[in-house]
Amino acid sequence: MLLPIFHHYPQSPIAEKIRMTFGIMGIEWQSVNIPRIPPKPLLMPLTGGYRRTPVLQLGSDIFCDSQSIAGQLGLQNSKASAYQLSNKALELILGSFGETILFSLTVRVVLTSSMGVAPEEFIKDRGSLYFEPGWTVEEMRDSLPSILMQLQAAFDLINHHLLENGPFMNGDRPSYSDAVVQHCVWFLCGRFEGGDEFIKPFDAICKQRDLIASLGHGTSHDISAEQALETAIKNPPKAPKGINCAYTGGLKYAQQVKIRPNGRTSDPDVIGALRYLDETLIIIDYAHEDAGQVAIHFPVLGYQISAL
Repeated sequence: MLLPIFHHYPQSPIAEKIRMTFGIMGIEWQSVNIPRIPPKPLLMPLTGGYRRTPVLQLGSDIFCDSQSIAGQLGLQNSKASAYQLSNKALELILGSFGETILFSLTVRVVLTSSMGVAPEEFIKDRGSLYFEPGWTVEEMRDSLPSILMQLQAAFDLINHHLLENGPFMNGDRPSYSDAVVQHCVWFLCGRFEGGDEFIKPFDAICKQRDLIASLGHGTSHDISAEQALETAIKNPPKAPKGINCAYTGGLKYAQQVKIRPNGRTSDPDVIGALRYLDETLIIIDYAHEDAGQVAIHFPVLGYQISAL
């Protein structure tokens, strides 16, 4: 059986969310360390140019964006599941909240507080992904108190839920939604000087943090990026084919399409032939001489998808 291959770097908060999920599941996985910023020459052949972290690989099926990764992890055989399939919709809705609100606020706090400390190249790169075009250091610093108030409000909602229903988001069983919360806590406390004090009033979130930390990250084995490419070449895609939704936006099977995250960001388009489409998932076929034929999986939510 093929082990999941996880392309990530240690400091990535989104990757930490998935590593926490590996710990919740108790699974074995293979680890490929990738650069923090482009170029990523040994990853791009697998992703069609998608540059964000992390990426999950199963043979030549490539899962981009944590929504797509979480959807696949819910199907994996493991000691414990990432979430009960009956709760899949709620788990992924919470995941979307975590990405669009909780993480967005957290990354604003961390990056703004890092200005003048972290390498300028890194701040510019991440700013091009997470901030609006034309952002300035002054504007980011001026808005920081308001951003912290919004983050406090978000944590307060989660804390109340945990007090009433905890210790985990789904009661007494840890799941992906706990990692959705705790990767933001991990990022805030690890990279923002006032993070520990900021989170201290939220007793239930702090308890949740300790419980999730105790589960670790599963069992990982380091492999090289070249080994990951070889795995893709040797194992054809297993992704489904066809159109399986009522509204398609005019897209047709095998048509050339382009995909990119919503918003005015520096992300490049990912281009390939439409392999599969349903209400929540789009998969494209892509070929590269270094990776062979791969099937790249994206969520529909959060992405612009159009025909060429």
